[in-house]
Amino acid sequence: MNFDDKLTDIKGIGPKRAEALARLGLFSMRDLVFLSPREHYDLREPKPISELSHGEYSLVRIDDIEKPKVAYPSIGGRRTSLVSVNVSDDTGRLRCSWFNQPYIRTSIPAEPGGYIHGRVDMTKGKVMVNGNFCQTPPGMLPVYPLTKGIGQASMRSCVKAALKDIADGCPETLPDRVRLDHGLCQLGYALENLHFPISPEALNIAKRRLSFENTLYFTILLESLRVRSLHSEGIAFDIKGTSEGFASLLPFRPTAGQQRIMDEIAADMAKPKPMNRLIQGDVGSGKTALAFYAMYVAAKNGRQAALMAPTAILAEQHYAKLNKLFGDKAVLLTGSMKKAEQRTALEMIKSGKASYIVGTHSLIEGGVEFADLGIVITDEQHRFGVRQRAVLGSKGESPDVLIMSATPIPRTLSLILYGDLDVSKLTDMPAGRKPVATRYVPPEKRADMYRYIEKQIKERGIQAFVVCPMIEDSEDIDIACSAEAVFKDLSEKLDLRIELIHGRMKADKRDEIMKRFRDGETDLLVSTTVIEVGVDVPNACIMAVEATDRFGLAQLHQLRGRVGRSSMESYCFLLSENRSDTVAERIKTLVSSGNGFEIAEKDLMTRGPGELLGMRQHGGSQFMDALALSDMETLSEARNAAMELIKSPDPDERAFVRSVLERYSKQLENIAIN
Repeated sequence: MNFDDKLTDIKGIGPKRAEALARLGLFSMRDLVFLSPREHYDLREPKPISELSHGEYSLVRIDDIEKPKVAYPSIGGRRTSLVSVNVSDDTGRLRCSWFNQPYIRTSIPAEPGGYIHGRVDMTKGKVMVNGNFCQTPPGMLPVYPLTKGIGQASMRSCVKAALKDIADGCPETLPDRVRLDHGLCQLGYALENLHFPISPEALNIAKRRLSFENTLYFTILLESLRVRSLHSEGIAFDIKGTSEGFASLLPFRPTAGQQRIMDEIAADMAKPKPMNRLIQGDVGSGKTALAFYAMYVAAKNGRQAALMAPTAILAEQHYAKLNKLFGDKAVLLTGSMKKAEQRTALEMIKSGKASYIVGTHSLIEGGVEFADLGIVITDEQHRFGVRQRAVLGSKGESPDVLIMSATPIPRTLSLILYGDLDVSKLTDMPAGRKPVATRYVPPEKRADMYRYIEKQIKERGIQAFVVCPMIEDSEDIDIACSAEAVFKDLSEKLDLRIELIHGRMKADKRDEIMKRFRDGETDLLVSTTVIEVGVDVPNACIMAVEATDRFGLAQLHQLRGRVGRSSMESYCFLLSENRSDTVAERIKTLVSSGNGFEIAEKDLMTRGPGELLGMRQHGGSQFMDALALSDMETLSEARNAAMELIKSPDPDERAFVRSVLERYSKQLENIAIN
C-alpha cells in the first residue's frame, strides 16, 4: 500500500463509507492518515463517579450494574425509546441513558466489571449520555470531524485499517539531515501516535514531526511564489493627488493608521512591479476605505478595479457604498442576480464603462471579461485560496493584488501564512465606537438572558443576532444547539419577529432575509457563521453565541464584530455547557479584551496557531493542518529549515526542494485559511 491508494483499497472501507469520507474531503490513503483528530479523550484511567463534571467526556469503572429499563416518552409529539441503566463505583451512582437506540439493550453487560465512557450531563441529575461499554480502558481516543453517514466509531476503524496497511512500509519523506538535526521522529511513529497515542508525550512528538514537515513544504511553496512575483512586470500607477482627492470624497477624516496604509498602498502602486499586500485590521477598523482608495487610484489611471467578497450580502454592501461615492462607474456582479442584470453588468465590465467592479466568486468565472484590469482586491482572505486570487489576477496584465483580513495574525505567523505578501496592520479604530460588553452566561441563566434580549429589543428598538455552530441537530455529532432547533425554541417563547438564516439556503433567499434584517423588519436573526464576515447593521446591538466552545477564538472575536458598529451600547453573550479549563480560559480572554491583536497574541502563546485561526480540518488541507497541530517555536524552526534548504548547494537537498515543488504546486492552489 502507498499514500496515493484509493480509500476503497483499504480493507473495511467499501463504496458507502468512501462516499461519506469524500464529504469530508478524504479521497486517498494520504488524506485519511494525515487527517488530524480534533482532540483526544484521555481514557487511560477511570474517574470516580463522585468527581464527574458537567460536559466532560469520562471513563467510569463499573463495580455494580442494575437491570436496564426501557421507557417510551413523547418528545416533540413523537414517541421514542429511552433505554437507561444505573451503574456504580465505590464513590457513587451514575445513570446511563440512550435515546432512540432500543438495540443498545443487547450490549449492556449483565454482570459488573469493565467500564463505560461517554459525555456527562448534570442538568437533570448525573447522567452519562450515549455511553460505550468496554472491558479495558481504551487509552487516548481520537475525536474526528464528522459528516452525515459516519460516526466516531466508524472513523476510528477506518483510520486503524489504513494505519495497519502502511505499518510495515511507511516511507520516510524528509531528508535525513533535516530530521536528525531537528530531533524529529520517523513518519510511521508520527502517524500512529497522531491518531492513537500511547501517551500525551507521544502525541506531542507526533504533532511536532508532522507540523514541522508540512510547514517546511508550505514555506518552500510560498517562497517560490514570492520569487516569481519579484521578477514580474506590473503597472506603474500615477499616484499624484490621489490621497487628497479620495479623502475629499469621504464623509469622515481617515485615521492616522488609515493614512499610513494609504501611503504604503500608493508607494506599491507607483512601482512597475505588481503589488502583493495584505491588510490586517481588527473588526470595524476601516479596512474597506483602504480598498476603495486602491480602487480609486486604478480608476484615476483609466484602469478597472475588481473587489471580490466572500458573500453576496457583503458584495451588495460594498456596492452600495461604491455607488454612493462613484455613481454609475460602479457595478455589481453576483450569482444571485437576475440573468438580464448579469448581462448588463458583464457588458459594462467588458466595454470598460465600469471602473469599480464588486462581486462574489462570479468574478472569476469564465464569462467575465475585463477591458483593462489594474487591481484585484479580495476581502477576507481566509475565505479565498491562492488559486482564486491567481485566477482573478490572470484576467488582467499582471494587476496589483490587495488582500484584506479581519483575523489579526501576529507577525511570525504572518510570515508563515503569507510569505509571498507584504503585510500592513491597521490597529486604531474610528472615532465614536464603543467597546462591546462581553459576558459569559451559564446554562441555568439561558432563559433569563433571552428574556432580557426580548426586553431590550422592545424598549430600545434595537436588533439582535443569535449565532449557532451548525444548521441542524445530528445523531453523529454530539451537539444539540443547532440554528434550526434554537430558531424553533425562540419562536415559541419570544414575542419578536424572528428569522433563520444559514449557508444551505439559496443565495437569493439569504439575501432577502438579510435585507429584511438590515431594513429593520426583523428583530432577531438566528444564524450560523454565514453572518461572520463584514455584515454591517448598525442597529444590531446584541449578539448571543450558542455553544461557544465550538468556535475558534479569532472567529468568536470576528462574530462579536457584527455588533457595536454604532455609538449605541452593545453586548455579546457567550453560552457554553462545556465548562472545561480551556473553554473557561477562552471566554475569559474575550470578556477581558476587545482588541483583536491582543487576543491573537495571547491565544498564540497559550494554545498555538490552530486555536487562533479556529481551524477545523476537513482533509486535503495538509498545510493548514500543520498549524492546527503545532506551537510557534516548531513552525518558526521549520520555516528557517526551509529557507536553508532553498539556498543549499547540496545536490540531494536541491533535488528534495524540486520534488516538493513538483508534488505540491497544485495543492498550493487550494490552500485557504479556516
